[in-house]
Amino acid sequence: MNKSTTTFFYTLLLSLALFLLPLPETNAQDANNNPEARWGHVLIHDPVNNQILLFGGTTQRGGVYLSDTWIWKKDKWSKLSVTGPEPRGFCAVTFHEERKTVILHGGRGNEGVTYSDLWEWNGENWNQLEKESKYKADHHQIVYLSGQKIILGFGGWNGTEVLGDTWNWSGDWQKLDTPSPPRRASHSVTYDRDRQKVILYGGLWINGQYADIWEFDGKWSQVGGPYENSSLDHYSMIYDSERKQVVGFGGKNYRYNFQKNTFKIDGGKVSTIANEGPSARHSFGFTFDRSSKEGFLFGGKEYVDGEQLPLGDFWKWDGEKWLQIMSTQENR
Repeated sequence: MNKSTTTFFYTLLLSLALFLLPLPETNAQDANNNPEARWGHVLIHDPVNNQILLFGGTTQRGGVYLSDTWIWKKDKWSKLSVTGPEPRGFCAVTFHEERKTVILHGGRGNEGVTYSDLWEWNGENWNQLEKESKYKADHHQIVYLSGQKIILGFGGWNGTEVLGDTWNWSGDWQKLDTPSPPRRASHSVTYDRDRQKVILYGGLWINGQYADIWEFDGKWSQVGGPYENSSLDHYSMIYDSERKQVVGFGGKNYRYNFQKNTFKIDGGKVSTIANEGPSARHSFGFTFDRSSKEGFLFGGKEYVDGEQLPLGDFWKWDGEKWLQIMSTQENR
């Protein structure tokens, strides 16, 4: 074998070896493999499949809503090729512990449509449970009550007016004949698993904004008055079951100032527990991961020089401080 033949032979072997080497996994920080910056989306932890689900939202004011489905698992995002709900944002979502699935209801779609349908996420696929229902709403909230094994729904906007009815779902929606908090939308609720009570705070009505706090344990009770707390809407809160604490973040106040406070709700009072972390924003996703015992926050809307801009940063709350997982710049 002459020298040129030998060189060709070893070059061919080296090329084959490089070709057969396994490709490295995609870095979770690669902007091309992360969800686009957005607000009004769904973000919820699925404890059965140990994943965080992100769905929908929008990238600009008055813009087109999205219908993409993403999963955060093993420290990276994956975009799934699945068919599910029509493009929308400002849906209500909860985890159904008996069905072991994520339940998504309603939301605002393109051309101003408000949905009344119900969808179920089983960790791999979407399944439509109801195409239409009696409860039509966006900017509302639903929450699963483990003690009663029902989903509780309250408030929102039905395309015509702000709602103040309380609903439950255990196969279909039924309006409860019970006194409810004043009608509102863009509020937040969470379920205190230890006390088995739903906590509701704030929200927005056409003619004003709320600062009251309510609890539900079969009936509604007001536990915090409108002058004991700052009014707030388009914020989000979680129940930290590890530290037995209701934690909230962000939103905007009655002066239309976007907020960046991390706060807790206890005894009908709101108190700040952190000022450092994500920038001031609203309409973001915030969820509690029971396995890692941490809160996770993605995206939202910021207000800069009169312009509303989408955010794509990702954060983790450990009960005391925030840690940034990825920046907005990586998602723009």
